[in-house]
Amino acid sequence: MRINKKMFVAAAAITAVTICALRSYITHTRTEMVFNEEEIPYEELLNEGLPDGSRETEGAGELLRKLLGFDVREPETIMESYSSVFDEAETAPPSEQPTDAPEQEKDVLPAYAEIAASTGISVSNATGYSVNPDALCAEPLNIKLDGSGPQILIVHTHTTECYVGDGMSSDSERTTDDEKNMVAVGESMREVFESYGIECVHDTTVHDYPTYQGAYTRELETVKKNMNEFSSIKLVFDVHRDAFVYNDGSKLRVACDINGVPTAKVMIVCGTDAMGLSHPQWRENFKLASKIQNAAQIMYPGMMRPINLRRERFNMHTTNGSLLFEVGSNGNTLSEAKEGGKNIARAVSAVLLNQE
Repeated sequence: MRINKKMFVAAAAITAVTICALRSYITHTRTEMVFNEEEIPYEELLNEGLPDGSRETEGAGELLRKLLGFDVREPETIMESYSSVFDEAETAPPSEQPTDAPEQEKDVLPAYAEIAASTGISVSNATGYSVNPDALCAEPLNIKLDGSGPQILIVHTHTTECYVGDGMSSDSERTTDDEKNMVAVGESMREVFESYGIECVHDTTVHDYPTYQGAYTRELETVKKNMNEFSSIKLVFDVHRDAFVYNDGSKLRVACDINGVPTAKVMIVCGTDAMGLSHPQWRENFKLASKIQNAAQIMYPGMMRPINLRRERFNMHTTNGSLLFEVGSNGNTLSEAKEGGKNIARAVSAVLLNQE
């Protein structure tokens, strides 16, 4: 079955009605976006999230998900629903914390033997695939740093996401101030990578403003541009923060104490080909995620949320070292998020630098 323009218009109308109905149905509320949405050509929406060259339908619900690139009920986060990954969420306001947190000794990294020996890695598996992250930790990575140029690319699909405190709009939970949004977290990660001698490109292109829809399409173009410019790039990290608003208006805060410093918890999201999008190397990505998860749990007990294995691809098909990091949530502070970003970057460095 082929989709023509009339069918798209009909689907868009159904979507509008569905969104209105769902807003009155869903018990968990979400903050509404207030950015001005530009008119997007229907071809752009049609291509977003669909398998390359395909216009086949798989039922109305699946078609709408693929047309929009996200679940219509939860447009501001990649999480589809309230799930077990929130079990240890903190909803209380963040406590006072020092402005300048003590720096972790950068040379304290777990050895290869520790990273390779894992038991009990927790995975929130939204796919039908069987995975064994503990076994994957013992396998060698298909990624070797060679020092030939930038090895890591950091990007932000939802660049303007921000945290509790100055700069967060009560309506949109977004800001274009790069000192207060995801760029600030990505920059803290870049500094850690480069302190270990791992050259890194941090692309601060805004993909979600002034229009939110199509952000993943635009982010993919940014990734391709950088990979064309820097053929040495082996890993692509898309850095986000999570978001959830409870009925009482409180916001999801995922935090822990690391050496006396309030720190945002981190969740690794790994995409697959379960929705039909080409992604032949997703298991290599998941192997990397498993090793990072294990290293982080050794270095920073309590900081990691379960790995989130998803049916969606989220542009992770570009390398066999592409992952998405959710650093904290909309209830965390920027200071907490920066600490989480630094720590996960140290865990990644441990994995990359301590290989067989």
